[in-house]
Amino acid sequence: MSYYNQASPATLYDKIWATHLICRERESCLIYVDGHIVYEITSPQAFDGLRSAKRPVRRPDLTLSTVDHNIPTTSRKKFTSPASYISDPQSKLQVVTLEQNVRHYGLTYYGLDDERQGIVHVVGPEQGFALPGTVFVCGDSHTGTVGAFGNLALGIGTSEVEHVLATQTIRLSKFKNMRIWVEGDLKEGVVSKDLMLHIVGKIGFAGATGHVVEYAGPTIEKMSMESRMTICNMSIEAGARAGLIAPDDTTFNYLKQRRFAPREFWDRAVQAWRELRSDDGANFDKEVFIDAGEACPTVTWGTTPADIVSFNDLIPDPADFAHDPLEQKRIQRALDYMDLKPRMKVTDIKVDKVFIGSCTNSRIEDLRSAASILRDRTISRDVKAIIVPGSGLVKRQAEEEGLDLVFMKAGFEWREAGCSMCPGINPDRLTIGERCASTSNRNFEGRQGPGGRTHLMSPATAAATAIRGYISDPRDFPPVPHSQSELELETPPNIKPSRQPRRENDEFPEASEIVEELTSTAFSSTEFDTVRGVGAPLHLSNVDTDMIIPGQYLAVVKKDGLGKALFKTIRYKVGTLEPISSFILNNPPWTQARFLIVTGENFGCGSSREHAAWALKDFGIRVVLAPSFAGIFLNNAFKNGVLCVVLPRSLLLALAKDAEMNPESELELRLEAQVLVRPSGEEISFEIDSFKKYCLINGLDEISLALQHEEEIDRYEKWRTITFPWLEEESCKPGVRGIKRNQDWKDW
Repeated sequence: MSYYNQASPATLYDKIWATHLICRERESCLIYVDGHIVYEITSPQAFDGLRSAKRPVRRPDLTLSTVDHNIPTTSRKKFTSPASYISDPQSKLQVVTLEQNVRHYGLTYYGLDDERQGIVHVVGPEQGFALPGTVFVCGDSHTGTVGAFGNLALGIGTSEVEHVLATQTIRLSKFKNMRIWVEGDLKEGVVSKDLMLHIVGKIGFAGATGHVVEYAGPTIEKMSMESRMTICNMSIEAGARAGLIAPDDTTFNYLKQRRFAPREFWDRAVQAWRELRSDDGANFDKEVFIDAGEACPTVTWGTTPADIVSFNDLIPDPADFAHDPLEQKRIQRALDYMDLKPRMKVTDIKVDKVFIGSCTNSRIEDLRSAASILRDRTISRDVKAIIVPGSGLVKRQAEEEGLDLVFMKAGFEWREAGCSMCPGINPDRLTIGERCASTSNRNFEGRQGPGGRTHLMSPATAAATAIRGYISDPRDFPPVPHSQSELELETPPNIKPSRQPRRENDEFPEASEIVEELTSTAFSSTEFDTVRGVGAPLHLSNVDTDMIIPGQYLAVVKKDGLGKALFKTIRYKVGTLEPISSFILNNPPWTQARFLIVTGENFGCGSSREHAAWALKDFGIRVVLAPSFAGIFLNNAFKNGVLCVVLPRSLLLALAKDAEMNPESELELRLEAQVLVRPSGEEISFEIDSFKKYCLINGLDEISLALQHEEEIDRYEKWRTITFPWLEEESCKPGVRGIKRNQDWKDW
């Protein structure tokens, strides 16, 4: 029996897409979602939307939930409740809100007192919840991590989280196919993080925009699942919508006997999974070939993951980029922000903190790598260093292997599971001017805290850096294994947690107040036809979502009030609310701007946080004009009634000049006619997806549109049960069973 027959040679992504397509509507498609993870940051407004519309969760058995981004990682030995453990009021509210919501809707939840709790992208694979051939989503851009298992794993925005909860589907237009073929042997001391930084540096920060990237080749095939997850995790840092790797015996051995892996239909599942490979002759829109032997231990120097340097190279000089003034300006800005000089050696950079953790590098393989450098060595007195495991189960395994003792003896703090210093939301943050060697995935301005400076690197490089206090080559510290048995120890396939508490109603003392807090503040309508107003020029490229709205403003449970924080890191002096007079939106008439004219590429790159679109709309901006946009941001903006229009850079420069020469002049956008009118009266045509246009003009609710296809969704689910029976095994689903879709959810 063949599970993935195609009329012509197909890529791995094509096969997954074809087996999840429910229906087409104009340029968009309704795609079925097999697995969904929610957490405290991007879910409150989604659940609020469900409650306001009186909609149930369609498939509570296909959603898993945990907390990770906005929680402390200090000791939980005396933990009794979120209220007593979490001191920050906003963090406490988000965690308690999630606990109330998952109880209300009957979702499986790994809370702070459950050993299975951890970073969403660690928990999913660890529990066997992300299976080959499936569509898997989470409200976080790094969901692509689990594409390492041969599935389509997508980071989504809050509106899409609500859409998936209500319909178990997601509306997408098909992405392009890209393959990155990697062959050659990695040099001594080079690991998957180094290789991926090397790849991002090669293809650029936006080199994979609009594509799903398949990683293939002999080098990838030799990698462990942990290393493959690191590769796929950072796909988004090159602009990719997702990354994936064909499943093989390494994949199957990792999954077998995990909590949600198939039991009864295991053999049939593996038979199907072996077909999940790109066919010979399949068409890729873009292909890149990488010689793994060229990769070296690599770190970042600037403020994008593409700003890389090896230990043999020097930090770039803006003078070398006179041919590209915008890039020259970007590099100089990055050097100024990072307080670095052109042509410095990376080994001359002193650090204040070292962070080993995040969804990129917090698995047992990563901890072993760091321990091999730190064993029998001591870190610099000038460095504060923490190691944060990706889940409670990783933490327990590390402690069983004695790795925690290695870390603490060396001078590191050994923490509880969570995102910790990566997103700059929780208490683990940098202060102004502090410099951190980090194993996370993003080094944007203020990413780890306002005014903080981040250098990305591998766990081994971070450990070596902690020892010297300066960014250091891990090859200077020969690894010291604890024992031969440690090197041979594989990750146990199914660690049973010591505590799996059942949440009872009286365990939510604060929950009775939460429903009142969740009164809907969603924007009243996304209806959009004609917009007229002044346009504010912004001469920046790679404007990331951390720049649009800093991480500390994600600790909210509503959508409004974020306009005051729009572009905070470049709009106000660091650490204050004192406006920077030179920033365009601080000066009339642009304080009332309705258009944002961005002259640089790749606007909205980075996180899937829908807060960026909320902040723009709350400020009053309804149209963003730019040469190109990051895919997730483009989608989030549309769902909130902010129109993104792609125009040639030459035209944008002309529009910016119009605004600068005559600030009071106004632009007009007529969506029905698809024209932008300049102050001179010249009409400029632009393209827009016809489905998006139809929804914007009519202010349509996408969830209602999807539910019009409920019969087709039901039909698909029946086909799915027959064709892929392992996905409906009781063991494969985290959620409750026997809940009728139309029951009274207020009593649940």
